[in-house]
Amino acid sequence: MSATALAEYLILQPDGQETILHDSRFSRPPIVTANGDAMRALRAYNCDPRRDTIALDRVKEALNQRAAGWDVKPKTRDEALRCIESIDLFLRHENAFGTRAMALSQPSQFDAIDIEGVLVSIRPDFLVSGGRDRIGAGLLRVAKAPDPDGCKLDETKRRRGEHRREMARYMVALLQMLLEAQDGKMGVPDRDLCFVADVRLGERIGPATDHAIRLRSIRGACRQIAKLWPTITPRPGVLRK
Repeated sequence: MSATALAEYLILQPDGQETILHDSRFSRPPIVTANGDAMRALRAYNCDPRRDTIALDRVKEALNQRAAGWDVKPKTRDEALRCIESIDLFLRHENAFGTRAMALSQPSQFDAIDIEGVLVSIRPDFLVSGGRDRIGAGLLRVAKAPDPDGCKLDETKRRRGEHRREMARYMVALLQMLLEAQDGKMGVPDRDLCFVADVRLGERIGPATDHAIRLRSIRGACRQIAKLWPTITPRPGVLRK
């Protein structure tokens, strides 16, 4: 189960939780990761101490050329334009994220960690180095849904924004759990060095004031998921594939 799926499971109503569990068990991962070009470029940019925006400009130029191709498929064009938008949003909010002041490095791929019988895949975009051997981790969130700017009503916009913030707070807790599972090999985990930078909100989200309660909620949810997992059956649409 992915960290994103688990974070969303924790804030949804039962019918939404059922869909999360079903999709986590039966849906195949996409061959091409959404926003892949943007994420690779943004990881490299943030881990370069120079923070040279020329590198991002080159990526955007290549994406624009791809989108403008006369024989390009609509899906490929849409993906290129989404990547350009993600890079632009990051640059617009970079000062708010405060990432320029951080010592960031690209992590190797972590193994999934066992949380109360559930294997959870947590893949940070950055490691954050602090003083006195402290270590943190960060995630860039570029996914559009739920999009606060894609609605007219202020209440809907507020609700979607809070949905993203709540997910981010749980993901920060999961980042801490990931680092603690490394048994000190990478340094002393520091939750205050863990964050989610949400390009749609233009906010850097760190540990919640009720962070300890969220850690307990994650463990409780995973115990529940471990019991439910064997009972999850594929929906008709999955069986037809």
